[in-house]
Amino acid sequence: MNRELWIDHLRSWKAFLNERISLTEDEGERIKCERQIKTIERVRCGAVLNPSLLSEFISPSTDESEETVCEKFYFDLNDSQKKAVRLSLGENNLSLIQGPPGTGKTQVIAEMCLQLLSMNPGLRILVCSETHVAVNNLLSRIAQYSKGIRIVRIRDKENDEAVDEFSPETIIDSYLEWASESIQNKDAYNIIEQEIKESISNDQRKKNQIEKALALSANIVGMTCNRVAAYDFRDRTEMFDVAIIDEVCKATLPEILSPLVISKKAVLLGDPKQLPPVFCSEEQEIIRSIQNCNLNRFMYIDSLFNECKKASVLDTQYRMSNQIGGMISDLFYDGSLKNGRNEDVEDGLSWITYEPSNDWPISTEELSDRPKIYNDDECRIVADLVKQIISEGNPNTTVAVIAPYRAQISFLRKVCIDSDRVKIDTVDGFQGKESDVVIFSVTRTKGSYRFLADDRRVNVALSRARDRIFIVGNREYSEKEPLLKTIMGNCRVIEWQ
Repeated sequence: MNRELWIDHLRSWKAFLNERISLTEDEGERIKCERQIKTIERVRCGAVLNPSLLSEFISPSTDESEETVCEKFYFDLNDSQKKAVRLSLGENNLSLIQGPPGTGKTQVIAEMCLQLLSMNPGLRILVCSETHVAVNNLLSRIAQYSKGIRIVRIRDKENDEAVDEFSPETIIDSYLEWASESIQNKDAYNIIEQEIKESISNDQRKKNQIEKALALSANIVGMTCNRVAAYDFRDRTEMFDVAIIDEVCKATLPEILSPLVISKKAVLLGDPKQLPPVFCSEEQEIIRSIQNCNLNRFMYIDSLFNECKKASVLDTQYRMSNQIGGMISDLFYDGSLKNGRNEDVEDGLSWITYEPSNDWPISTEELSDRPKIYNDDECRIVADLVKQIISEGNPNTTVAVIAPYRAQISFLRKVCIDSDRVKIDTVDGFQGKESDVVIFSVTRTKGSYRFLADDRRVNVALSRARDRIFIVGNREYSEKEPLLKTIMGNCRVIEWQ
């Protein structure tokens, strides 16, 4: 990569983060931005634990990597998955793996971790993602083979108990239980117990120290990219042997750099054909206010995947039926994505059109500074569809209701049946998740196609489905946009009365 472009990109990020700090009143947001600035400064000064890894990240080598021989595999992997694992185990500092929807990235990472630890049981592996869900899924998969593997899951402030057995609190409780049975001097035990519990509950600095100590004593540590920067890993003895970053194309550059600066080797997994980082309206305003800021125009990780000749590609998806998988492959992956599930589902692709009772969005909203984009007609249709699927279908069928606009999501949550089997969220909120049925509300009947013509956003929305997709959108409006028209051509079209 051009050195001047790299330096300019870091400068843009630092200016953006400083401005974000000056405008926010949220203490958590301020701390996050300060950590990211600290990471950027470490990179600018070369204060990283493995300079060769950073150099490879900035200017990837064109040399072919050698595949490491694996005597056995712990999971049932296809050929492209095995190749990705073998390449990631090689001597190269940086490995890239592109994982389209449903291609088993989590299983590949779990296999990678088990192979690394079989080669060297003393390794320290840092597993990160932009979201907590991805980290939890991965640790749960590894836990299937967790005998003798020390796992620590460090969370932020969320209360997810999915992998609570690996939390610092649970590990410390287990230690205190052992200590209570093993330490004969009860006064000594009481002092230890009191000191540890006070540190965890009251003193954030001491809590960070304990979490860091547990992280450095574990084989596998899971946390979000942002959380990594909360700990001061500086000495080479504190370096992680391998950093594995999942969903990397949805992470920002400062988030990606946080694990990279404290690791000897890194494996990055993502898909540049799915959602990139998304800037909210306030952040967009900051970007526009910074002279020559290129954050909107240039996502470094995308160029890294697109230009690097050594990236492995997982080529078989196991989530979607043949009808859905074939459409996703043709539309977004040049027909290269294979259907590993290999199952046909009758009427798996449906487009529901209707005659609008109004122009959506309504004119008063369009004139607003921050218009609320919603559509009462589609809310009614989607609510009826959800009720029909829940009442008539398999009692275990799950439904994802997706729309590109937050206002539409708010209205849909009010009118749709309340069920644990129904999840309603924006496209961004569903990345990395899946459901038996997806209902996508186009929402608009006039105006901008900005969100709706975005290949990456539409790819994520539709590729969440396992069995069936229902797209609810006015035909006259939708067929004027080439991508939507092509999708409609793959569906049976139903006139909703």
